[in-house]
Amino acid sequence: MYSRRAIVAYVLAVVSVIGLTLIQLPLRDLFTIANVTMVFLLLVVIMAVTRGTGPAFVTAFASFVSINYFFVQPLHTLLVADPREVLDLIVFLVVAAIAGRLGARARQQARTAQQRAHEQSILYALTRALNQLTSETEIYATLTRLMCDDLGAVKADLLPFTTEAAADDLTTHYLLLQTSEHVYGTLRVAFRSSLEEPRLDLLNTCAVQAAMALQRIELAERARKSQQFEEADRLKTALLHAVSHDLRTPITIIKTSASNLRQFGDTLPATERVEIAETIESEADQLDRLVGNLLDMSRLKAGALRLSTGLNSLEEVAGDVAARAWQLHKQERVKIVFPDDMPLVNFDYGLLLQALTNLVDNSIRYEPPESAVEIRGEVAGKEILLKVVNHGETISPEMKVQIMEPFYRGREGRIGLGLPIAQGIIEAHHGKLRIEDTPGGGATFVIVLPAQEKKYLETQDSGG
Repeated sequence: MYSRRAIVAYVLAVVSVIGLTLIQLPLRDLFTIANVTMVFLLLVVIMAVTRGTGPAFVTAFASFVSINYFFVQPLHTLLVADPREVLDLIVFLVVAAIAGRLGARARQQARTAQQRAHEQSILYALTRALNQLTSETEIYATLTRLMCDDLGAVKADLLPFTTEAAADDLTTHYLLLQTSEHVYGTLRVAFRSSLEEPRLDLLNTCAVQAAMALQRIELAERARKSQQFEEADRLKTALLHAVSHDLRTPITIIKTSASNLRQFGDTLPATERVEIAETIESEADQLDRLVGNLLDMSRLKAGALRLSTGLNSLEEVAGDVAARAWQLHKQERVKIVFPDDMPLVNFDYGLLLQALTNLVDNSIRYEPPESAVEIRGEVAGKEILLKVVNHGETISPEMKVQIMEPFYRGREGRIGLGLPIAQGIIEAHHGKLRIEDTPGGGATFVIVLPAQEKKYLETQDSGG
Protein backbone atom coordinates (compact mmCIF):
# COMPACT_ATOMS: atom_id res chain seq x y z
CA MET A 1 0.00 0.00 0.00
CA TYR A 2 1.45 3.33 -1.08
CA SER A 3 2.02 6.13 1.35
CA ARG A 4 0.66 9.60 0.81
CA ARG A 5 4.10 10.92 -0.10
CA ALA A 6 4.53 8.25 -2.81
CA ILE A 7 1.14 9.03 -4.34
CA VAL A 8 2.01 12.72 -4.44
CA ALA A 9 5.31 11.90 -6.19
CA TYR A 10 3.58 9.87 -8.94
CA VAL A 11 0.91 12.52 -9.47
CA LEU A 12 3.63 15.17 -9.67
CA ALA A 13 5.43 13.10 -12.31
CA VAL A 14 2.33 12.98 -14.55
CA VAL A 15 1.50 16.64 -13.96
CA SER A 16 5.10 17.63 -14.79
CA VAL A 17 4.93 15.82 -18.10
CA ILE A 18 1.62 17.48 -18.92
CA GLY A 19 2.96 20.89 -18.01
CA LEU A 20 6.15 20.45 -20.03
CA THR A 21 4.08 19.25 -22.99
CA LEU A 22 1.87 22.33 -22.86
CA ILE A 23 4.94 24.55 -22.74
CA GLN A 24 6.51 22.94 -25.83
CA LEU A 25 3.34 22.67 -27.99
CA PRO A 26 3.47 26.30 -29.23
CA LEU A 27 7.11 25.71 -30.21
CA ARG A 28 6.47 22.40 -31.96
CA ASP A 29 7.29 23.77 -35.40
CA LEU A 30 10.57 25.23 -34.18
CA PHE A 31 11.86 22.21 -32.21
CA THR A 32 13.17 19.01 -33.67
CA ILE A 33 12.39 15.64 -32.14
CA ALA A 34 15.90 15.62 -30.65
CA ASN A 35 15.21 18.96 -28.91
CA VAL A 36 11.92 17.71 -27.49
CA THR A 37 13.35 14.42 -26.25
CA MET A 38 16.29 16.21 -24.57
CA VAL A 39 13.92 18.46 -22.62
CA PHE A 40 11.83 15.50 -21.50
CA LEU A 41 15.00 13.55 -20.63
CA LEU A 42 16.05 16.43 -18.39
CA LEU A 43 12.69 16.19 -16.64
CA VAL A 44 13.22 12.44 -16.09
CA VAL A 45 16.61 13.07 -14.48
CA ILE A 46 15.17 15.78 -12.25
CA MET A 47 12.35 13.50 -11.09
CA ALA A 48 14.83 10.67 -10.45
CA VAL A 49 17.07 12.85 -8.28
CA THR A 50 14.24 14.50 -6.35
CA ARG A 51 11.58 11.77 -6.17
CA GLY A 52 13.21 8.40 -6.78
CA THR A 53 13.09 5.50 -9.21
CA GLY A 54 9.32 4.93 -9.44
CA PRO A 55 8.33 8.51 -10.29
CA ALA A 56 11.26 8.69 -12.75
CA PHE A 57 9.98 5.63 -14.66
CA VAL A 58 6.46 7.07 -14.72
CA THR A 59 7.90 10.33 -16.05
CA ALA A 60 9.86 8.47 -18.73
CA PHE A 61 6.84 6.47 -19.90
CA ALA A 62 4.52 9.49 -19.84
CA SER A 63 7.13 11.50 -21.76
CA PHE A 64 7.39 8.68 -24.32
CA VAL A 65 3.62 8.75 -24.87
CA SER A 66 3.52 12.56 -25.00
CA ILE A 67 6.31 12.77 -27.56
CA ASN A 68 4.69 10.11 -29.71
CA TYR A 69 1.23 11.66 -29.51
CA PHE A 70 1.98 15.37 -29.79
CA PHE A 71 5.33 15.72 -31.58
CA VAL A 72 5.73 12.75 -33.97
CA GLN A 73 3.91 12.59 -37.30
CA PRO A 74 1.08 11.73 -37.64
CA LEU A 75 0.05 13.92 -34.71
CA HIS A 76 -2.52 12.97 -32.10
CA THR A 77 -2.03 9.27 -32.65
CA LEU A 78 0.40 6.66 -31.39
CA LEU A 79 1.29 5.60 -34.92
CA VAL A 80 4.69 6.60 -36.30
CA ALA A 81 5.02 7.46 -39.95
CA ASP A 82 8.82 7.48 -40.18
CA PRO A 83 10.48 4.20 -39.00
CA ARG A 84 13.57 6.18 -37.99
CA GLU A 85 11.52 8.05 -35.42
CA VAL A 86 10.46 4.70 -33.94
CA LEU A 87 14.12 4.09 -33.18
CA ASP A 88 14.41 7.58 -31.69
CA LEU A 89 11.48 6.92 -29.40
CA ILE A 90 12.81 3.54 -28.32
CA VAL A 91 16.26 4.98 -27.65
CA PHE A 92 14.65 7.83 -25.66
CA LEU A 93 12.70 5.39 -23.54
CA VAL A 94 15.77 3.26 -22.82
CA VAL A 95 18.00 6.27 -22.12
CA ALA A 96 15.31 7.85 -19.93
CA ALA A 97 14.96 4.63 -17.95
CA ILE A 98 18.73 4.34 -17.47
CA ALA A 99 19.08 8.03 -16.58
CA GLY A 100 16.20 7.70 -14.14
CA ARG A 101 17.79 4.67 -12.54
CA LEU A 102 21.18 6.33 -12.24
CA GLY A 103 19.68 9.52 -10.87
CA ALA A 104 17.64 7.60 -8.32
CA ARG A 105 20.72 5.63 -7.29
CA ALA A 106 22.70 8.85 -6.81
CA ARG A 107 19.82 10.21 -4.74
CA GLN A 108 19.76 7.06 -2.62
CA GLN A 109 23.51 7.17 -2.10
CA ALA A 110 23.30 10.80 -1.03
CA ARG A 111 20.50 9.96 1.41
CA THR A 112 22.49 7.01 2.74
CA ALA A 113 25.59 9.14 3.23
CA GLN A 114 23.54 11.82 4.96
CA GLN A 115 21.90 9.23 7.20
CA ARG A 116 25.23 7.69 8.11
CA ALA A 117 26.69 11.10 8.90
CA HIS A 118 23.70 11.80 11.13
CA GLU A 119 24.12 8.44 12.86
CA GLN A 120 27.84 9.09 13.35
CA SER A 121 27.10 12.47 14.93
CA ILE A 122 24.58 10.85 17.28
CA LEU A 123 27.04 8.13 18.29
CA TYR A 124 29.83 10.68 18.74
CA ALA A 125 27.65 12.87 20.94
CA LEU A 126 26.53 9.85 22.96
CA THR A 127 30.06 8.51 23.40
CA ARG A 128 31.40 11.92 24.40
CA ALA A 129 28.61 12.38 26.93
CA LEU A 130 28.98 8.88 28.38
CA ASN A 131 32.74 9.25 28.80
CA GLN A 132 32.17 12.21 31.11
CA LEU A 133 29.65 10.45 33.38
CA THR A 134 30.56 8.68 36.60
CA SER A 135 27.30 7.09 37.78
CA GLU A 136 24.80 4.59 36.41
CA THR A 137 21.89 6.97 36.97
CA GLU A 138 23.48 9.63 34.77
CA ILE A 139 24.14 7.08 32.01
CA TYR A 140 20.56 5.84 32.06
CA ALA A 141 19.22 9.41 31.94
CA THR A 142 21.52 10.37 29.05
CA LEU A 143 20.63 7.25 27.06
CA THR A 144 16.86 7.64 27.42
CA ARG A 145 17.06 11.35 26.62
CA LEU A 146 18.99 10.62 23.41
CA MET A 147 16.40 8.05 22.35
CA CYS A 148 13.62 10.60 22.62
CA ASP A 149 15.41 13.73 21.39
CA ASP A 150 17.61 12.38 18.56
CA LEU A 151 16.01 9.11 17.51
CA GLY A 152 12.37 10.16 17.72
CA ALA A 153 11.24 7.66 20.34
CA VAL A 154 7.91 8.35 22.01
CA LYS A 155 9.10 6.81 25.25
CA ALA A 156 12.28 5.17 26.58
CA ASP A 157 12.83 3.54 29.96
CA LEU A 158 14.95 0.92 31.68
CA LEU A 159 13.83 -2.48 32.87
CA PRO A 160 13.62 -3.70 35.61
CA PHE A 161 13.77 -0.16 37.03
CA THR A 162 10.27 0.62 35.78
CA THR A 163 7.10 -1.43 36.18
CA GLU A 164 4.93 0.52 33.73
CA ALA A 165 3.42 -1.62 30.97
CA ALA A 166 4.21 -0.95 27.31
CA ALA A 167 1.60 0.86 25.20
CA ASP A 168 -0.30 -1.36 22.75
CA ASP A 169 -0.53 1.27 19.99
CA LEU A 170 3.25 1.75 19.77
CA THR A 171 6.04 -0.30 18.22
CA THR A 172 8.27 -1.34 21.12
CA HIS A 173 11.85 -2.59 20.91
CA TYR A 174 13.77 -4.27 23.77
CA LEU A 175 17.55 -3.96 23.81
CA LEU A 176 19.84 -5.63 26.36
CA LEU A 177 22.49 -3.46 28.00
CA GLN A 178 25.08 -6.19 28.31
CA THR A 179 28.75 -6.96 28.01
CA SER A 180 30.50 -10.29 27.91
CA GLU A 181 30.43 -10.45 31.72
CA HIS A 182 27.27 -8.78 32.90
CA VAL A 183 23.73 -7.67 31.97
CA TYR A 184 22.98 -4.23 33.38
CA GLY A 185 19.35 -3.98 32.31
CA THR A 186 16.99 -3.82 29.35
CA LEU A 187 16.32 -0.67 27.36
CA ARG A 188 12.70 -0.42 26.24
CA VAL A 189 12.11 2.04 23.40
CA ALA A 190 8.70 2.78 21.89
CA PHE A 191 8.09 4.36 18.45
CA ARG A 192 4.93 5.33 16.60
CA SER A 193 5.91 3.19 13.59
CA SER A 194 8.23 0.34 12.73
CA LEU A 195 11.90 1.15 12.21
CA GLU A 196 14.03 0.36 9.20
CA GLU A 197 17.08 -1.84 9.51
CA PRO A 198 19.66 1.01 9.70
CA ARG A 199 17.69 2.62 12.52
CA LEU A 200 17.58 -0.66 14.42
CA ASP A 201 21.34 -1.02 14.00
CA LEU A 202 21.80 2.46 15.42
CA LEU A 203 19.64 1.55 18.43
CA ASN A 204 21.73 -1.55 19.09
CA THR A 205 24.97 0.44 18.77
CA CYS A 206 23.73 3.02 21.28
CA ALA A 207 22.83 0.22 23.70
CA VAL A 208 26.32 -1.28 23.29
CA GLN A 209 27.95 2.10 23.98
CA ALA A 210 25.86 2.54 27.13
CA ALA A 211 26.74 -0.97 28.31
CA MET A 212 30.44 -0.25 27.79
CA ALA A 213 30.11 2.96 29.83
CA LEU A 214 28.39 1.02 32.61
CA GLN A 215 31.19 -1.54 32.52
CA ARG A 216 33.77 1.25 32.73
CA ILE A 217 32.13 2.59 35.88
CA GLU A 218 31.97 -0.89 37.36
CA LEU A 219 35.65 -1.53 36.63
CA ALA A 220 36.60 1.87 38.05
CA GLU A 221 34.66 1.07 41.23
CA ARG A 222 36.42 -2.29 41.49
CA ALA A 223 39.78 -0.60 41.03
CA ARG A 224 38.92 1.98 43.68
CA LYS A 225 37.90 -0.71 46.16
CA SER A 226 41.00 -2.71 45.32
CA GLN A 227 43.12 0.38 45.94
CA GLN A 228 41.36 0.94 49.25
CA PHE A 229 42.12 -2.65 50.23
CA GLU A 230 45.76 -2.18 49.27
CA GLU A 231 45.92 1.08 51.24
CA ALA A 232 44.31 -0.67 54.20
CA ASP A 233 46.80 -3.50 53.94
CA ARG A 234 49.73 -1.07 53.82
CA LEU A 235 48.24 0.84 56.73
CA LYS A 236 47.86 -2.37 58.71
CA THR A 237 51.49 -3.25 58.07
CA ALA A 238 52.60 0.22 59.10
CA LEU A 239 50.44 0.07 62.22
CA LEU A 240 52.00 -3.25 63.20
CA HIS A 241 55.43 -1.78 62.60
CA ALA A 242 54.54 1.20 64.75
CA VAL A 243 53.23 -1.06 67.52
CA SER A 244 56.46 -3.02 67.48
CA HIS A 245 58.54 0.03 68.40
CA ASP A 246 56.85 3.39 68.85
CA LEU A 247 53.97 2.09 70.94
CA ARG A 248 55.98 -0.40 72.97
CA THR A 249 58.69 2.12 73.84
CA PRO A 250 56.49 4.49 75.91
CA ILE A 251 54.63 1.52 77.37
CA THR A 252 57.94 0.00 78.51
CA ILE A 253 59.09 3.30 80.02
CA ILE A 254 55.78 3.78 81.82
CA LYS A 255 55.80 0.23 83.13
CA THR A 256 59.45 0.46 84.29
CA SER A 257 58.94 3.84 85.95
CA ALA A 258 55.77 2.72 87.71
CA SER A 259 57.50 -0.46 88.90
CA ASN A 260 60.46 1.49 90.28
CA LEU A 261 58.13 3.93 91.98
CA ARG A 262 56.20 1.06 93.58
CA GLN A 263 59.25 -0.87 94.74
CA PHE A 264 61.60 1.94 95.74
CA GLY A 265 59.24 4.85 96.28
CA ASP A 266 59.73 4.92 100.07
CA THR A 267 63.53 5.04 99.76
CA LEU A 268 63.76 7.53 96.89
CA PRO A 269 64.20 11.24 97.48
CA ALA A 270 61.17 13.41 96.77
CA THR A 271 62.85 14.99 93.73
CA GLU A 272 63.43 11.58 92.10
CA ARG A 273 59.83 10.52 92.78
CA VAL A 274 58.61 13.73 91.09
CA GLU A 275 60.96 13.09 88.17
CA ILE A 276 59.65 9.53 87.74
CA ALA A 277 56.06 10.78 87.91
CA GLU A 278 56.81 13.42 85.27
CA THR A 279 58.40 10.75 83.07
CA ILE A 280 55.27 8.61 83.35
CA GLU A 281 53.07 11.58 82.52
CA SER A 282 55.25 12.63 79.58
CA GLU A 283 55.34 9.12 78.07
CA ALA A 284 51.59 8.72 78.62
CA ASP A 285 51.03 11.96 76.72
CA GLN A 286 53.30 10.74 73.94
CA LEU A 287 51.43 7.44 73.83
CA ASP A 288 48.09 9.27 73.71
CA ARG A 289 49.26 11.46 70.83
CA LEU A 290 50.59 8.50 68.89
CA VAL A 291 47.40 6.46 69.30
CA GLY A 292 45.32 9.50 68.37
CA ASN A 293 47.44 10.07 65.26
CA LEU A 294 47.14 6.43 64.24
CA LEU A 295 43.37 6.59 64.58
CA ASP A 296 43.20 9.85 62.63
CA MET A 297 45.35 8.41 59.86
CA SER A 298 43.10 5.34 59.71
CA ARG A 299 40.06 7.58 59.33
CA LEU A 300 41.71 9.60 56.57
CA LYS A 301 42.78 6.52 54.63
CA ALA A 302 39.34 4.93 54.99
CA GLY A 303 37.60 8.11 53.81
CA ALA A 304 35.61 8.28 57.05
CA LEU A 305 36.48 11.89 57.87
CA ARG A 306 33.31 13.98 58.28
CA LEU A 307 33.45 17.76 58.18
CA SER A 308 31.23 20.07 60.22
CA THR A 309 31.97 23.31 58.41
CA GLY A 310 30.93 26.86 59.16
CA LEU A 311 32.23 30.40 58.87
CA ASN A 312 35.10 30.73 61.36
CA SER A 313 38.04 32.99 62.11
CA LEU A 314 41.51 31.70 61.31
CA GLU A 315 42.93 34.19 63.80
CA GLU A 316 40.96 32.51 66.62
CA VAL A 317 42.37 29.13 65.59
CA ALA A 318 45.88 30.57 65.62
CA GLY A 319 45.23 32.06 69.06
CA ASP A 320 44.16 28.70 70.47
CA VAL A 321 47.29 27.06 69.05
CA ALA A 322 49.51 29.78 70.53
CA ALA A 323 47.81 29.43 73.94
CA ARG A 324 48.41 25.68 73.91
CA ALA A 325 52.09 26.22 73.01
CA TRP A 326 52.44 28.63 75.96
CA GLN A 327 50.99 26.06 78.37
CA LEU A 328 53.39 23.38 77.13
CA HIS A 329 56.60 25.41 76.96
CA LYS A 330 55.90 28.13 79.58
CA GLN A 331 57.26 30.77 77.21
CA GLU A 332 56.19 32.59 74.06
CA ARG A 333 57.04 30.24 71.22
CA VAL A 334 54.38 31.38 68.74
CA LYS A 335 53.88 34.83 67.22
CA ILE A 336 50.61 35.71 65.43
CA VAL A 337 50.50 38.16 62.49
CA PHE A 338 47.13 38.79 60.81
CA PRO A 339 45.81 41.73 58.75
CA ASP A 340 42.88 43.73 60.11
CA ASP A 341 40.62 42.85 57.17
CA MET A 342 41.14 39.07 57.33
CA PRO A 343 37.88 37.50 56.13
CA LEU A 344 36.02 34.56 57.66
CA VAL A 345 36.58 31.17 56.08
CA ASN A 346 34.32 28.14 55.80
CA PHE A 347 36.02 25.19 57.63
CA ASP A 348 35.67 22.65 60.42
CA TYR A 349 37.07 24.45 63.47
CA GLY A 350 38.17 21.35 65.39
CA LEU A 351 39.85 19.64 62.46
CA LEU A 352 41.68 22.74 61.25
CA LEU A 353 42.78 23.39 64.84
CA GLN A 354 44.27 19.91 64.88
CA ALA A 355 46.01 20.41 61.52
CA LEU A 356 47.50 23.76 62.57
CA THR A 357 48.56 22.32 65.93
CA ASN A 358 50.44 19.52 64.17
CA LEU A 359 52.24 22.01 61.91
CA VAL A 360 53.15 24.32 64.80
CA ASP A 361 54.37 21.46 67.01
CA ASN A 362 56.60 20.26 64.21
CA SER A 363 57.93 23.79 63.61
CA ILE A 364 58.61 24.48 67.31
CA ARG A 365 60.65 21.29 67.52
CA TYR A 366 63.20 22.77 65.10
CA GLU A 367 62.80 26.47 65.99
CA PRO A 368 65.89 28.11 67.57
CA PRO A 369 65.38 28.95 71.27
CA GLU A 370 65.95 32.66 70.74
CA SER A 371 63.15 33.02 68.13
CA ALA A 372 59.48 32.12 67.78
CA VAL A 373 57.37 30.37 65.16
CA GLU A 374 55.15 32.80 63.26
CA ILE A 375 51.55 32.17 62.19
CA ARG A 376 50.66 34.58 59.40
CA GLY A 377 47.36 35.14 57.66
CA GLU A 378 47.22 36.51 54.12
CA VAL A 379 44.66 37.03 51.35
CA ALA A 380 45.79 36.17 47.81
CA GLY A 381 42.98 36.73 45.32
CA LYS A 382 40.44 33.93 45.70
CA GLU A 383 42.65 32.05 48.17
CA ILE A 384 43.30 32.44 51.89
CA LEU A 385 46.85 31.66 53.05
CA LEU A 386 47.77 30.54 56.56
CA LYS A 387 51.55 30.33 56.96
CA VAL A 388 53.52 28.63 59.74
CA VAL A 389 57.02 30.14 59.52
CA ASN A 390 59.99 28.31 61.05
CA HIS A 391 63.47 29.91 61.30
CA GLY A 392 65.55 26.76 61.73
CA GLU A 393 67.23 24.67 59.08
CA THR A 394 66.14 24.79 55.46
CA ILE A 395 64.55 21.54 54.24
CA SER A 396 65.91 19.97 51.05
CA PRO A 397 63.49 19.28 48.16
CA GLU A 398 63.75 15.51 48.71
CA MET A 399 63.05 15.89 52.42
CA LYS A 400 59.99 18.05 51.71
CA VAL A 401 58.43 15.09 49.96
CA GLN A 402 59.51 12.49 52.51
CA ILE A 403 58.24 14.28 55.63
CA MET A 404 54.73 14.35 54.15
CA GLU A 405 54.69 10.57 53.82
CA PRO A 406 52.88 8.62 56.56
CA PHE A 407 55.15 6.82 59.04
CA TYR A 408 58.29 8.63 57.95
CA ARG A 409 60.91 8.41 60.72
CA GLY A 410 62.59 11.64 61.69
CA ARG A 411 65.90 12.27 63.35
CA GLU A 412 64.65 11.11 66.73
CA GLY A 413 63.69 7.72 65.29
CA ARG A 414 59.95 8.20 65.86
CA ILE A 415 57.35 7.88 63.16
CA GLY A 416 55.87 11.09 61.86
CA LEU A 417 52.11 11.30 61.43
CA GLY A 418 51.38 14.92 62.27
CA LEU A 419 52.22 16.39 58.88
CA PRO A 420 50.39 13.75 56.76
CA ILE A 421 47.33 14.12 59.01
CA ALA A 422 47.44 17.89 58.60
CA GLN A 423 47.70 17.49 54.84
CA GLY A 424 44.74 15.08 54.77
CA ILE A 425 42.57 17.46 56.82
CA ILE A 426 43.44 20.42 54.60
CA GLU A 427 42.76 18.48 51.40
CA ALA A 428 39.39 17.43 52.85
CA HIS A 429 38.61 21.17 52.96
CA HIS A 430 39.47 21.40 49.21
CA GLY A 431 42.71 23.13 50.15
CA LYS A 432 46.42 22.49 49.69
CA LEU A 433 49.47 22.25 51.92
CA ARG A 434 52.88 23.12 50.57
CA ILE A 435 56.33 23.72 52.04
CA GLU A 436 58.38 26.78 51.10
CA ASP A 437 61.79 28.01 52.14
CA THR A 438 61.85 30.74 54.79
CA PRO A 439 64.02 33.69 53.73
CA GLY A 440 67.22 33.53 55.81
CA GLY A 441 66.77 29.82 56.61
CA GLY A 442 63.99 27.56 57.77
CA ALA A 443 60.78 26.08 56.39
CA THR A 444 57.35 27.67 55.94
CA PHE A 445 54.22 25.50 55.86
CA VAL A 446 51.58 27.21 53.72
CA ILE A 447 47.91 26.23 54.12
CA VAL A 448 45.89 27.32 51.06
CA LEU A 449 42.11 27.45 51.54
CA PRO A 450 39.48 28.67 49.05
CA ALA A 451 38.10 32.09 49.93
CA GLN A 452 34.38 32.29 50.60
CA GLU A 453 32.34 34.02 47.92
CA LYS A 454 31.13 37.49 48.78
CA LYS A 455 27.47 36.69 48.00
CA TYR A 456 27.57 33.77 50.42
CA LEU A 457 29.06 35.96 53.14
CA GLU A 458 26.36 38.58 52.64
CA THR A 459 23.71 35.88 52.88
CA GLN A 460 25.20 34.60 56.11
CA ASP A 461 25.40 38.09 57.58
CA SER A 462 21.74 38.75 56.75
CA GLY A 463 20.64 35.45 58.31
CA GLY A 464 19.49 34.02 54.95
